[in-house]
Amino acid sequence: MQPAVSSNALRFWSFMLALFSSVSTAVFSESAFHDNFALAVMAIALAGMIVSAAFLMLDAVLAACSP
Repeated sequence: MQPAVSSNALRFWSFMLALFSSVSTAVFSESAFHDNFALAVMAIALAGMIVSAAFLMLDAVLAACSP
């Protein structure tokens, strides 16, 4: 029995949440430290989203190709 939500999808949405929260931190922050930290988290979250999306596409291809 497979879970309702795959771990790759959960990882993707977690990185999406991290990206949105870092964008809001960068927009509303008053200090340079928070801006730099938010930019670093944005880069990590974007890389994680790309990798997670690739794994989601791989899962979709494997599900379509295997009986």
